[in-house]
Amino acid sequence: MRHALSILLLSVLLLTGCSEEGPHIPLETPAGWAGNTTTWWQVAADTNGVFRELDTFDDMGIPGSLLLTMTIDASSGNDMALAQRKFNQYVKESLIELFRNEPQIVDSLFEKFVAPKIQTPDLDGDVQPLVKEQQRRAYQILARHFRYPRTLTKLGVDIPVPVPDSLQEREISGAVFIQVALNKEGVPIALTKLEGVHPVLDRIAMRAMTEMRWQPAYVLRGGGSVPVPSWTRMKVRFGPNG
Repeated sequence: MRHALSILLLSVLLLTGCSEEGPHIPLETPAGWAGNTTTWWQVAADTNGVFRELDTFDDMGIPGSLLLTMTIDASSGNDMALAQRKFNQYVKESLIELFRNEPQIVDSLFEKFVAPKIQTPDLDGDVQPLVKEQQRRAYQILARHFRYPRTLTKLGVDIPVPVPDSLQEREISGAVFIQVALNKEGVPIALTKLEGVHPVLDRIAMRAMTEMRWQPAYVLRGGGSVPVPSWTRMKVRFGPNG
């Protein structure tokens, strides 16, 4: 029943354009875009494969997570290779936010440039301090070969995020968490809502995200940089601390 009422409220606001609640706040999908309550996409863009699950390494199709459940005796010659792979996986897990930007590229760079420089520690003790140390070094190494996308515009400054008066009066707050697929120009071509707050606020956040622009991700290669499509995640906050 509550879900039905939320859909009804959204439908009314879409029809009225929020004209009853102050300045016009567009809620319809922008021109050139299509979508539903969870996903939006640019109609003219090639969106094949852009709606990816990026929560875990298994989702990304990067093997190795099962190593973390294994008990390995690092002192055994037969298990040394497995111990090395297990520790490498710990370091990878600490870099998951970077991997989410472009899993296959970052993984190939990790295996080529980072993994050979990681020394196998004693896995019987607390490995977290060692993981943190290797995480820092891994970021430094990967930064020489890959740059994640960086925002060029700012929500609330370059891109307004208006809220209908009635929702402001109700003091609805929270963050809409959105995964954004970017083309190699840093332009959004697909959005996936990972977490929402309210049907209307979710739509306002999605619409604002279509206007955001990024410096694209790129791979440093042969003395130059090659821009590549990528993903990023952003939160659009509403409420007193928004």
